[in-house]
Amino acid sequence: MRASCLPFLLCISQPLSITLKGITNDHVDPGLDTWRTVTLPLLRKVAGLNDAGLELKIVKRGARPAGGGEVLLRVPLVKQLPLVSMTDEGMVKRIRGIAHSMRVPPQNANRMVDAARGVLNQLLADVYIFTDAMSGAAAGASPGFGITLVAETSSGCLLGAEVSATQGTAGNAAAADALIIPEDIGRAAAQLLLDEVARGGVTDGSHQGLLLLLAALGPEEMNQVRLGPLTPYAIRTLRHIREFFNVQFSMRTDQQSGTIFLSCIGAGLKNINRKVT
Repeated sequence: MRASCLPFLLCISQPLSITLKGITNDHVDPGLDTWRTVTLPLLRKVAGLNDAGLELKIVKRGARPAGGGEVLLRVPLVKQLPLVSMTDEGMVKRIRGIAHSMRVPPQNANRMVDAARGVLNQLLADVYIFTDAMSGAAAGASPGFGITLVAETSSGCLLGAEVSATQGTAGNAAAADALIIPEDIGRAAAQLLLDEVARGGVTDGSHQGLLLLLAALGPEEMNQVRLGPLTPYAIRTLRHIREFFNVQFSMRTDQQSGTIFLSCIGAGLKNINRKVT
């Protein structure tokens, strides 16, 4: 499921509880750990939701090619999205993360943690990375491992980065690629996180499109966000927003930081299915 679907799930006629099955972590799309630690907190912050209302629970993990993962998603009702105003990116104050492994030795998770900390601790002392080594039925049907890192800023912004190692592609297990070593995964994730911090903005590149969509669907007032250099996906999202909602953003670049201030008058999306109190 794409993160861009979430704002529209908030406008359904009744609270949603759905079980999704398949691949939970791979190198193609943001994994479920990114959803839990960055995507949903961003949506809660913008939409004014609590932890109990919007929840994602990982029951089983699943890697390529056979998957086997299972997650439970709960989405509450929202009458209207509030005004979006996120322009203070703040300074990074701590880094958290989770290293997962499925059907491989659990030491792989510890090796990823040590490698990532070896990079990050040179710049910041407050770094803590959990490990989640799943086995048996909860580990899905294919081996894999990876790590998700999240930098939290002094203004409450979350910047995420992740790297996963899996084998093969869906439907083509015979063409399995070799898993790279855990140390490479840990160092690569740490470097990606540092790149996201250097880009600037109130969210990372993979969540720019979601934040722009939330601003466009907000009330008919001035919604504004501050982002780093726009990703190709964010640019396509801006085009879709203009085509489907007739909402256009004005842009202003901060010459000192290189970040971009984007503002728009929202479309004023409201949930007309039922009254929410």
